Amino acid sequence: MLVNHPDLKPIANLEGQNCFGCGTGNPLGLHMTFHTDGQRLYSFASVPPVMAGWDRTVHGGILSTMLDEIMGWSVIHLQGKIGVTKSMTVEFRKPVQVETPLTAIGAIGEVISDRLVTVTGEIYNGEEVLCARAEGTFAVLSAQAAIRLGVMSADYMERFLPILKQSEGA
Repeated sequence: MLVNHPDLKPIANLEGQNCFGCGTGNPLGLHMTFHTDGQRLYSFASVPPVMAGWDRTVHGGILSTMLDEIMGWSVIHLQGKIGVTKSMTVEFRKPVQVETPLTAIGAIGEVISDRLVTVTGEIYNGEEVLCARAEGTFAVLSAQAAIRLGVMSADYMERFLPILKQSEGA
């Protein structure tokens, strides 16, 4: 079994925000939600037909976005910091069909320094077959650094701070 669902806790997110990956306020987005077992993050989603590439196959850019999102939220929740992608390598292993139940899994790979971490992401289909995987290097930012660098506004960070404080690393 890939995931032990009874062991998972939901992770809160801001209501109504516009992130393409996880925003509930984005009518065109993926609406990813997240859960954790304390070691990894999980998201359960399916991709609508409007995000297909060939025929009913999910576009690779959409799968890459899902991997980036699960890895970014792994930094947020497991490290208690804001993570921004510095680099990311994606390996597509099997085609993914639209409207198929998918499981995305994210985990911290290596904490290189207090400002740099590697993260892994994987996407499995409903038969628990690995369809895509990624490894990324993320810059890890404090709330103050994220504001100073223009990653998010002070007002947005004020609303997001409770999300950071629910993290495993906080």
